[in-house]
Amino acid sequence: MNAAQQLIPVPFYEDTVLLVGRDNEPYVAMKPLVVNIGLDWHSQRTKINDRFHASVVEITSVAEDGKLRGMTCLPLRKLPAWLYSISPNKVKPELREKITRYQNECDDALWDYWTKGCAVNPGAQPASTRISNHRLRLSLAKELYRTRDRELRLLIHQQLADVSNALGLPVPDLDSLGHASPKTPHEVQPFWQALAYLDGKDITYNHARSQNLIAVNFPELARMLIEVGHPMRFDSTLRQALRQSTSPRCLHKNRAVHSGITGKTIKCWVFERS
Repeated sequence: MNAAQQLIPVPFYEDTVLLVGRDNEPYVAMKPLVVNIGLDWHSQRTKINDRFHASVVEITSVAEDGKLRGMTCLPLRKLPAWLYSISPNKVKPELREKITRYQNECDDALWDYWTKGCAVNPGAQPASTRISNHRLRLSLAKELYRTRDRELRLLIHQQLADVSNALGLPVPDLDSLGHASPKTPHEVQPFWQALAYLDGKDITYNHARSQNLIAVNFPELARMLIEVGHPMRFDSTLRQALRQSTSPRCLHKNRAVHSGITGKTIKCWVFERS
């Protein structure tokens, strides 16, 4: 990871938004934010790359498995333009309130975290600020209970330590606040890289109807990879490693799925997106 790069997980209501600092400029990791508000990442990534091609950047970071992963990021100053490109009237009714909240408050909250280390009401009195910091401390502790990613847990815990020290309170031990997921076996990396290769070719392989799931039929997938010159052996070693996959997490193997591609029932391995 670039020495000038810093990752800052920012609590925003019930969500976490990831700020990425590079060369003293704040960027926003867009995939977590898009998923937070319930939109489809694939379509939004295309839109972001098309509309903000002069500003969007790929920033690499160390993922849970120790590999470098690219994050599609927008400069924080460009975030409002993307947020207001989403019409609340054109999304599902249950998403409208949340999207409006992000449009009205998210960029200000992120800027406050970048410049001040926390988001507070500028007109708040010292007692109100202390109450706000207590709430932030509790929010960070709850986020640690939910978060399983090792790198992200370390970052959140550092924020918790900063807030606790500012309040003159003890810093809770990291291991007392939930736990990290076991590392995904390295044998699964060629599998996910193969799926990313198919994504790059705009080849549809995911039979899941939910955007949070990946459902793949191995015989079909093997044929697709052969056709694009990227063959893969779905042997017992790979299958055993995939059963232990945590990011994405393996939910079922050879489960009957009502295909979102063909509309027919097909046996698939099903994974939950991280």
